[in-house]
Amino acid sequence: MSICKINFTFEGNCLKQKNMKTNFLFPNSWKTMGWVLFVLPIAITSYFWISGDSMDNFLEIKTFAIYDDSFIFQSGNGFFKMTKNGMLDELLLVVCLLGGLLVGFAKTKNEDEMISHIRYTSLVWATYFNIFLMILTTLFVFGMVYFNVMIFFMISSLLFFIIRFHYMIYKFNKLNSDEE
Repeated sequence: MSICKINFTFEGNCLKQKNMKTNFLFPNSWKTMGWVLFVLPIAITSYFWISGDSMDNFLEIKTFAIYDDSFIFQSGNGFFKMTKNGMLDELLLVVCLLGGLLVGFAKTKNEDEMISHIRYTSLVWATYFNIFLMILTTLFVFGMVYFNVMIFFMISSLLFFIIRFHYMIYKFNKLNSDEE
């Protein structure tokens, strides 16, 4: 089975070659940096979670907050304020999301229509799967565990997409190599 990697259009009596447009994807060379940026924050967060240490005391700086409610029923809550906050967890989440974006949306070495289709179906599948899990969690998990799981759902859709996309690419490549 061969894969078409070039689109053709007819203009007048001439057959014109047109390369597939993938302007919305990052260069393939960025994927390695994406993996580092994606996995490192997960490892650091896992360390804090397993050890029971708190991230709240790390990188404590005065920062701008659109809304600050340090603790319930505490005075000083309000909009557009400067507040002191441990920024490690926010920084790790932002780095993880950026890394996941680079991993999920960097071109493959041989980007073509089939890879684009696999990328699209993996993204749709990950969205459905993530929403299904969020509904189950909302119905059956309560308290602070629910809050912690919702934090996980900030990256889970990207995580599910990356896993599904790379698994489907693996299956596709294995099928093609078996046919040859």
